[in-house]
Amino acid sequence: MWDKLKEQFNLLKLEKKKLCLITNSDKFESKDLFLDAIASALQGGVDIVILRELAYPDNVVVEIASKIRILCDEYGATFIVNNRSDIAMIVEADGVHLGQNDISPQDARTVLGENAIIGKSTHNPDEVIKAVNEGVDYITFEPIADDKFVVEEYILWVNENIDVPVFLAGEINLKNINNIIQKGTKRIALTNAIMYAQVPEDSARKMLMYLP
Repeated sequence: MWDKLKEQFNLLKLEKKKLCLITNSDKFESKDLFLDAIASALQGGVDIVILRELAYPDNVVVEIASKIRILCDEYGATFIVNNRSDIAMIVEADGVHLGQNDISPQDARTVLGENAIIGKSTHNPDEVIKAVNEGVDYITFEPIADDKFVVEEYILWVNENIDVPVFLAGEINLKNINNIIQKGTKRIALTNAIMYAQVPEDSARKMLMYLP
């Protein structure tokens, strides 16, 4: 019973999240500068951090993840590790974010437990529907235009038809966010617009001003 209540509490918190930061350390000269940018973003109101790092060996990723875990606790943010359920378990992250070619959500829950938050990247309605049927707790949606829909139609579709929290991803910035919000978007997932801003805190605050 306690586990079920804890799971429901985690999902309720997730419903209230609006601004997700997907990390990228490529342009930072050091781990400390990278962590400083994340701390600044959290101070500006980022409420989910997804650690996505491919450049470092596992032991360094664990070190970085452990520090981000502490930062997220300090600011009351949710901490998710991209792809690596094993690292998520080691650092006691809130969950894992899966790509289309990663392990299944069910397998991730086997590793992390039923209370873990499981998210998945999606790019079209078929992937969205599959992810929801797999029982994910949230999705990121980065629509790619094809011969059926243009990006704007995909955004409208997902906001009108999907019940789990949807974080719109892609090249979102202060120049186009107002148009995106007008199509029903309530949550966004960003990398460049926050990570590489001169002051990530300021960029995060400005983005939040547009979100309902």
